[in-house]
Amino acid sequence: MLFTGAAILQFNDPDPGLWVAAYASAAGLAMAAAFGRSHFWPSALLAAIFALWAATLLPALLASESAAFSSFRMQAPSHEESREAVGVLLCAAYAAWLARRCRSRARLNSP
Repeated sequence: MLFTGAAILQFNDPDPGLWVAAYASAAGLAMAAAFGRSHFWPSALLAAIFALWAATLLPALLASESAAFSSFRMQAPSHEESREAVGVLLCAAYAAWLARRCRSRARLNSP
């Protein structure tokens, strides 16, 4: 539900297409997991994509001011990239966790 909500909120973003697709893909992974249909490779692929994307946004996050996260309202245009970095890091962490869980489950079920 978190990633679905994030995808819906992105329609209000200046560049919604990319962000809706990103959060919707994370929501798709979560939905597949909820129904017991998650698999290692889709999760691992998205984890890698999100991790590489996060690496490009990491300098903005490290240089961000605490004011970027002190309110739900955007205080300055410079805060957008650091907030985006947090979203991508959340997606990367979730996809990586899910890939690891799928891999562990596969090892337990293998003869």
